[in-house]
Amino acid sequence: MTTRTMDPAQELAAFLRSRRAGLDPDRLGLPSPRRPRRTPGLRREEVAELAGVSTDYVVRLEQGRGLRPSAEVLAAPARALCLDPSERDYLFDLAGHRRPGTTGGPAADATPSLARLVGDLSPLPAMLLDHRYDILAWNPEMARLLPDFETVPPSRRNAMRLCR
Repeated sequence: MTTRTMDPAQELAAFLRSRRAGLDPDRLGLPSPRRPRRTPGLRREEVAELAGVSTDYVVRLEQGRGLRPSAEVLAAPARALCLDPSERDYLFDLAGHRRPGTTGGPAADATPSLARLVGDLSPLPAMLLDHRYDILAWNPEMARLLPDFETVPPSRRNAMRLCR
């Protein structure tokens, strides 16, 4: 069995396109177009105008052309597309950034079932990481192997940071 993984740039592009298509221009108070819309949602030009970026930039983002937008640049389309907090977090995760204004700690907590699984792996050292290598859960054997995670502030519980 093979599994396909999607390129993050392509996933980011698909996410932006889907959110643009889901917006109602009338709800945002945009003027009625001179010609009827062929597809639902906003036009790329409208997103660019609302975000304060060039239309070409929006096109390149939506085509997944390998752009590495900064967190500050991502905040503009997120506002223009009226993303809710979870969609905004997802957008920033796809681009490999933390959303501006977040505390810098782990993006999520371990679900109780995953935390229990880590504990059940004793006597083997085990820890649960998210996609940024933030440490979400660990067992006592892992705490003996590396510094005690309880003493490390949550914002610094990152496997890459601790291995430096």
